[in-house]
Amino acid sequence: MKPEELRRTEYVYNKGKLLLVFLVMVATTAGAIWLGFHPPRDKDPHAIWFFVSLWLALFCILASLALPKLLSKRPGLIISTAGIRAPNFPDQILPWSAIRSFDRVQAKYSDVIVLHLEPIAARTLTRQWLVGRLPEWLTGSRAKVTIPLQVLRGNPNTIFDQFVELLSEAYEAERQAMQEDGSIAPNDEDEALEPALNSGGHPIFTYILLATLIAVYAAELTFGLEPPVAGTPTNWTLFVLGGTFRQSIGEHGQWWRLFTAPFMHGGILHLAFNCVSLWFAGGLFERLIGWRWFAAIFFASALGGSVASVWINAPNTIGVGASGGIVGLFAAVIAASFRFRSGPIADTLRIGAAQILIPSLLPFLSAARGGENIDYAGHFGGALIGAALSSLLLAFWPRERPTPRFGAAATAFSTLFVIIAAASLWPISNTRQFIVNDPMANYFAGKYEQAATGFAVRTAENPPTAPYYHLWRFMAQSRGNDTKAIADLKIAASKTDQGTWPYPVFSLFLGDLKPDELMAKAADSNQRCEATFYNGEWYLLGGNTQEARQRFEAALSSCPTTYMEYDGAKGELNSLGVQ
Repeated sequence: MKPEELRRTEYVYNKGKLLLVFLVMVATTAGAIWLGFHPPRDKDPHAIWFFVSLWLALFCILASLALPKLLSKRPGLIISTAGIRAPNFPDQILPWSAIRSFDRVQAKYSDVIVLHLEPIAARTLTRQWLVGRLPEWLTGSRAKVTIPLQVLRGNPNTIFDQFVELLSEAYEAERQAMQEDGSIAPNDEDEALEPALNSGGHPIFTYILLATLIAVYAAELTFGLEPPVAGTPTNWTLFVLGGTFRQSIGEHGQWWRLFTAPFMHGGILHLAFNCVSLWFAGGLFERLIGWRWFAAIFFASALGGSVASVWINAPNTIGVGASGGIVGLFAAVIAASFRFRSGPIADTLRIGAAQILIPSLLPFLSAARGGENIDYAGHFGGALIGAALSSLLLAFWPRERPTPRFGAAATAFSTLFVIIAAASLWPISNTRQFIVNDPMANYFAGKYEQAATGFAVRTAENPPTAPYYHLWRFMAQSRGNDTKAIADLKIAASKTDQGTWPYPVFSLFLGDLKPDELMAKAADSNQRCEATFYNGEWYLLGGNTQEARQRFEAALSSCPTTYMEYDGAKGELNSLGVQ
């Protein structure tokens, strides 16, 4: 034993914990590969393999960090009177005089000591294994050395106390030596080394975003088109108020849904889980990079999640939720941690982020809560954008800056996202109001009483088409089990000219004609298409869905697109599950 290391304590790695983490990573990777070879039937296999490849790349990076510690035969940490041998530099002793200041950073899943080194001493350090070949902008500055206490065998508080004791002794010995040499005066009030945390303050943007998500969910319950079921908005409400839907975005140009869906949630459990995850992400990440880039990464990831959800999920999926943005933040934590490899974001913080990120990406590690469907496609899209944006950010983050550059650009993007989402309230409000007042929309939404009232109003507003609205009012009343349906139809028929069309349709519903007889009374192609549609309604009211479906398909192919019967046939086929 060297004389300068008379007081020496060695701490080995807790290889049981490291092995458990590594096995979870291997099992997750095996599951990802299995998912690639056995993709769900309704998912694009190329898209599945794309995301599996991303995970494999992430696994390789995490394995390169974990394996050296797992396979190492050296102690994980050595503390002696001569200095400290840190995990990342096992062959080099770091003298106490090289340490300018230190922090102890504790979180739910981490407990680390961060050493801030003198620049000259930092330049003499060399990393081991593959990490030593990576660029410094990826691995983090050597001027900050991290000592992860929780991956070592021993009580973290005991290790920290011993570190502080020896550091204080070395510092005091150095002061006394300098006083004897006359380098400093005895009365100088130099303080002992103090922590220099750069992550203080409160995650204000996280608080604002949490309040916004809760307020939006309250609005969903308040302004929904249908009463909530057990406190959960219906799919119809989610669609109308801004959820993503492939046909509406691709065919109708409602691209603004990509910006509104991330603020919405499909249930109270969905909202609660996302809020807890966002709270954790904000406390971990916003104070690290600043609210500007935190907001930009969240909104960009949310947008990526919306796009992936529309692209990968089944066409009839209604997507909502901030999960894409939140998962993107955790992916960004892991990517950004390579800058802070020797700073507050250490290996253990990556593990903490991965514990939320990995189950969010792989279906076999998560289960739907409360019967809800988990949008893994949105999670993948958000994680991809979050990791990519954070990695790009590292290349333009000077070491001397506490937060990334181009904060103004990040603020501009976030502002644009919020403006688009806020401006989308205009089409959402108009659509909602139209549906509330539109009897046809109420009819196909199953709100038959409101539909019948709306059709009755239309009869007074549009006398030339009043007979058709009377027919639709009868169908709505019949669907809603209104006992006055037949009586009201008889009154309407008595006011209709029996020698003109569509009086024969009244006769069909009153039982005076059969479907074939109605077709015989149609004088031209337009009347025949109408007769075909109302015959379908007659069969549907009688419970014969197969015959009704055939009539609706024929009406859809023969009626002009401007006719009520065309929209009616399309709506009935959708209700019957025909694409």
